[in-house]
Amino acid sequence: MKRIALFLSLAILSTTTLNAQVASIQNGYYADANGQGFTGKYTEFFESGIMKSEINITQGKVEGFAIYYYENGSKMESGIYLAGLRDGLWEKWSEKGIKTGEANYKVGVKDGMWIVWDEQGSKRMEMHYISGQKSGKWLMWDEKGILSGERIYSDAQ
Repeated sequence: MKRIALFLSLAILSTTTLNAQVASIQNGYYADANGQGFTGKYTEFFESGIMKSEINITQGKVEGFAIYYYENGSKMESGIYLAGLRDGLWEKWSEKGIKTGEANYKVGVKDGMWIVWDEQGSKRMEMHYISGQKSGKWLMWDEKGILSGERIYSDAQ
């Protein structure tokens, strides 16, 4: 009797798990097998079996923390989504694990400081955006870390 109960529990759990999976992704909308907006954690893998991404989905849209990986398993990029759009700080790394970028967004629009480092970890650019527009002082450094350029953008540009 215990075996039958266990079997039925596993069968129900398996069916629930299968129905709760993403069946299709179209234009950034994640749908379940019934065509409804998927809600839950979505994990994607490379053919090699290495994790490619892990994102949270709410009613078919990417929502909350997301992380993406290179096929070698190292972290590529991470940040937060709000209603399917990038929001807040996003960070990027090279395949060797060196941080190569920080970018700030406000509901999908570039907003705030952006920093770019090269593969050796040297800062190469510092940029500012306000509501998607270039703003303030932008700085550039050469491969030796010496300031090589500067440009000022008005808030209207």
